[in-house]
Amino acid sequence: MDFDLTPAQAALLESVKATVAGTGGLLRAQDLSRDGKYDAQLDEALQERVDLSAAELLERAIVAEYLAEVGTATTFGLRAVLGAEVALPPGPVAVADWGRPGPVRFATVASSLVLLDGDDAFLTRVEPERIAPVRSSYGYPYGRVDLDGTARTERIGDGGRLRSLWRLANAAEIAGNAATAVARTAEHLRTRKQFGKPLAFFQALRHRLADAAVTAEATRWTVREAAFTGESRDLDLAASYAADGAAKLVPELVQMCGARSFTIGFELQAHAVRLSGLRLELGGDDRLAAAVLAHNGRDSRA
Repeated sequence: MDFDLTPAQAALLESVKATVAGTGGLLRAQDLSRDGKYDAQLDEALQERVDLSAAELLERAIVAEYLAEVGTATTFGLRAVLGAEVALPPGPVAVADWGRPGPVRFATVASSLVLLDGDDAFLTRVEPERIAPVRSSYGYPYGRVDLDGTARTERIGDGGRLRSLWRLANAAEIAGNAATAVARTAEHLRTRKQFGKPLAFFQALRHRLADAAVTAEATRWTVREAAFTGESRDLDLAASYAADGAAKLVPELVQMCGARSFTIGFELQAHAVRLSGLRLELGGDDRLAAAVLAHNGRDSRA
C-alpha cells in the first residue's frame, strides 16, 4: 500500500497552500481564526482559485484535513466534501440537522444552509433575521437557526447520504486538528524543562505522547480510507472513530502541557477547543454507533 500523495493530490494541496500564502499568509489566517472569527477573504480566494472539479472524495477530504491542520477558519473544507455529490452556490455554507436542535457552526457567516431533515436534504438561502448569534469558546462562529421558520426551498439529495458526508468533513477536520495538537505538545515537551531536564526526557510522558500520536495518525488514515471507499457506513464509522479520538486526546494533551495549554497565546489551545467543538457537533457515542449499525443489511452508499 502506497501512503504517499499522488501527483494530482500533491498539486491540489500546493494550490491550496499558494492561495493561503496569496491572501496574507498562514500567520494572518491563524491569528484571525484564533479568536473564533471567520476568514471570509481566504474562503473567497479558495473558491476562486482552487479547482475541485476533477477531485474525488478522498482529495476533497485531504483538503479539509489540511485546512484544519494549519488552523484556518473557513467553510471551504466542508464545501469541498459536500461538493463531491451536490452542487452548492458560491459563498460560505453551514449545515443544520433538524433532528439535532442547537447551535450551528458557521450559521452567522453562511450565505447558504444545507438542512438535513430525516431522509431529505434541502438547500436554502440564509435569512439573517432567523439566525441568533451564540457566544462560544469552541473556536468557530456559531448561531442558533430558527429551523421551524426556515423554508425548504430546494431538495438536493438524500438526507442520510449528505449527513454521512457532513460527518466525514467534520472527521477530516478532527484529523487535521489532532495532528497539530500532538505536534504542539511534542514541541512543548522538548522545550519545557523540569528538574533540569526537558519534559521529553521522562519516559512516562514519552509513552503518553506516543499513544496520542498513534490515535491522531489512526484517525487520519481511518478518515482517508473512508473517503477512498466512499461507502456511507465507512464515513459514519470514521466519524465515530474521530469523535472518540478527540474525546481522548483533548484532556490528555492539555494535561501534558499544564496550565499554559489554556492560554490563547499557547498554540495548542486553538486546536484543543476545536477538537472539542467538532466532537460535540458529531454527537454522542450512542448516536454515532446507531448511525453505523443502521447501515447493516442495506446498500452502504445509500
